[in-house]
Amino acid sequence: MAPKRSEGAPVAAIRTFVDALDAAGPRPDPRASREEKKNWSERLSNKIAVLIANELRTTRQLRGEILPSPTGTGREKPVPSGSFNKPKKTDVNYSTLSGLELLISIKTLGFRDVDRKTRELRRYTKNMLRNDHELRAEAMEFHERYPYAVLVALFFIPRDSCEDAGSDKSSFAHAVMTFRARTGRKRPDEPAQLFELFFIGLYDWDIPERGRVEFFNVEDAPRRRGAPSRLVGIDSVVRQTLAVYGQRNRLWVPFEDDIQGKQAPQLSPPDTD
Repeated sequence: MAPKRSEGAPVAAIRTFVDALDAAGPRPDPRASREEKKNWSERLSNKIAVLIANELRTTRQLRGEILPSPTGTGREKPVPSGSFNKPKKTDVNYSTLSGLELLISIKTLGFRDVDRKTRELRRYTKNMLRNDHELRAEAMEFHERYPYAVLVALFFIPRDSCEDAGSDKSSFAHAVMTFRARTGRKRPDEPAQLFELFFIGLYDWDIPERGRVEFFNVEDAPRRRGAPSRLVGIDSVVRQTLAVYGQRNRLWVPFEDDIQGKQAPQLSPPDTD
């Protein structure tokens, strides 16, 4: 029997965010069934995981296997977690003989809320708190077992979430305020439920800017309404991730001329004397 072909573009071709959108297949209507939207969001998350892993591999700074592979194998690989060694699935992970060293968790909120009675489209706030609870549990599980591991959260939401405020703050600003308390872990002895870094990825799923994605660090100040002025590309997210990983493992010193650089931090083997 021939193997079943996946929807959209081949996984190995995922080098840009538009590739991830293509590979996820046609986006359902916002008023489609909950299952349709859930399945599409899961497919998109899986393709984004391949994209992020591919971006990490291009830096050639991590000397080991980064999962998922360029073809998508190893996605959601179970990794021991917690005090009871409970296996837990991961999105993007880098492990060595010492165990988990770097994990990137991916969440997507791709559709506006729908009013049950009128079927009108509302904002992007319905499942945000649930995502925060899931991320909190994930951080605790992995940091409890691997206190030196660097955990990064990426939360993806359409760019028009910046423009749905009315007289209130936008859904994007609401997301920043929700997730800000979930990040900022600087040392291995700080609270396990925190991530080292947390970015919100604002993306365009429709023309004319389909596939554009930019990231916002939730520790920065958002605008109450409208798109933020401080946005960075995926390359900057990778650089910041490697910088934190390098400092945590004493592989990189942030010299002044490195901080503003465009290249990923050059990680060096630790001293042995």
